[in-house]
Amino acid sequence: MSGGPRESGERRLCALEEIADGRGRGFELEVEGRVLRLFAVRRGGAVYAYWNRCPHRGTPLDWISDEFFDHEGRHLVCSTHGAIFLVEDGSCLAGPCAGDALIPVETVVREGALYARLPGP
Repeated sequence: MSGGPRESGERRLCALEEIADGRGRGFELEVEGRVLRLFAVRRGGAVYAYWNRCPHRGTPLDWISDEFFDHEGRHLVCSTHGAIFLVEDGSCLAGPCAGDALIPVETVVREGALYARLPGP
């Protein structure tokens, strides 16, 4: 998904209702000629978003499109090596990147839509 002509600022990702509670959705944004991946997950009324990049190898977390959770739906998991991350802050609980964390992406919900706030140039 392209974020539009702007190189930074807010980018609309989707209608909030398109991400079910306990589920996630990945996005690709074009920023300064590069494609950047991020994902957002919902838990209750909260939305958490991170760059879709494991701190260990830099690979995407989802093992198939939009699948970011472990089998129990409790934690985020890296598809490459099984590292386990807390949903609420992205910290790695177990795996080769224990002690590291996912990089958060600031989001805002406005008029029923989810927007990512990207840093300026």
